[in-house]
Amino acid sequence: MLIEYVKLFQIGDSTIEARTNLLKEVREQILETRKKYDTALEKLEYKIGRYEIAQKTGELTWE
Repeated sequence: MLIEYVKLFQIGDSTIEARTNLLKEVREQILETRKKYDTALEKLEYKIGRYEIAQKTGELTWE
């Protein structure tokens, strides 16, 4: 994507729409990646919380 963007940039202002569309595509890819990381982080936070409770109570549960 970066190479394509640079090529379009070098061509000039006639490619502004194409560059905008390319940037929007990259934004969507980043948002999808962030969504996956956010989901994984939520699961990890839950597990850490359960283990911290288990350290205090001596019992690991998955409520």
